[in-house]
Amino acid sequence: MNRYLAALYKMTWCAGFLFPALVTAQGSLNFDAIDIDTVQLEDNVHVLMGGPAQGNVLVLSGPDGVFMVDSMYAPMHDKLLAAIREISDAPIKYLVNTHMHGDHTAGNAAMAALGATVIGQENIYPRLQALTPENLPTLTYSDSITLHLNGEEVWIFWPQSAHTDHDTMIYLKNANILHVGDVPSNLRYPNIGIDDGGSVEGMTRAARLVLDMTNAETRIMAGHLGPLVPREEMLAQLEMFAEVSQRIQAMIDRGMSLEEVLAARPTADFDEARAAGAITPERFTGLVYTDLLRRQSSSQ
Repeated sequence: MNRYLAALYKMTWCAGFLFPALVTAQGSLNFDAIDIDTVQLEDNVHVLMGGPAQGNVLVLSGPDGVFMVDSMYAPMHDKLLAAIREISDAPIKYLVNTHMHGDHTAGNAAMAALGATVIGQENIYPRLQALTPENLPTLTYSDSITLHLNGEEVWIFWPQSAHTDHDTMIYLKNANILHVGDVPSNLRYPNIGIDDGGSVEGMTRAARLVLDMTNAETRIMAGHLGPLVPREEMLAQLEMFAEVSQRIQAMIDRGMSLEEVLAARPTADFDEARAAGAITPERFTGLVYTDLLRRQSSSQ
């Protein structure tokens, strides 16, 4: 066993200590105390926000029914549905998932029971099937799919593997609004789905794609916080990703263990601006370290 694989083994043992919230975040939340804030972007476009630990839900309403993005945790269903009903009493026709994580998909089954067609990128199907089959999509796509409803052209597309290997972004063409899911966007430390096909490289590539395909008038909706993100914040996130990744890679090249990298605090000069997110500097450092070490080990 070379030193990289040995370090990876040690890192895997530490994962339960470093990343418990990736698995148990739902159990640590007091859903009774969480309210949903509604932000109106257009006459028929709203964002429903349930705090930093849950995904932002986009709602497009109109005579063709309700189109929504993500479903929060399952215990939020009644509150989420009540917030939607404040906007529209039309049937919920479509629910698109940006990716598999429970803060975005755990309410799928309840929405499907109301008649919603659940849509996801095709790679999400086997991953959800293995974990929470009750939340499976009923319609999957490969590269992109376009819906026409409520006066909007809704482009649903896969930006390639990024936060996971099945990320979906949603672009409302007429409103010029882009929901980017959990691709790095606003000033927080993002989660990296390192066991779900995500990577530092992929997230960086997807963030650059967002900047390339949008303009100064595009409203970029984040998966968490915000809900809208200035392009300057996305640029700042890309700079942070590049700098922290370089620092951690250099430490890996010197044979440093995860504990040693954590003690070196490679994110220290970025921490203050990213204190609002659910991902701590330690968790983010561990995720970057894990991804870079795995990829370096697999290439040898």
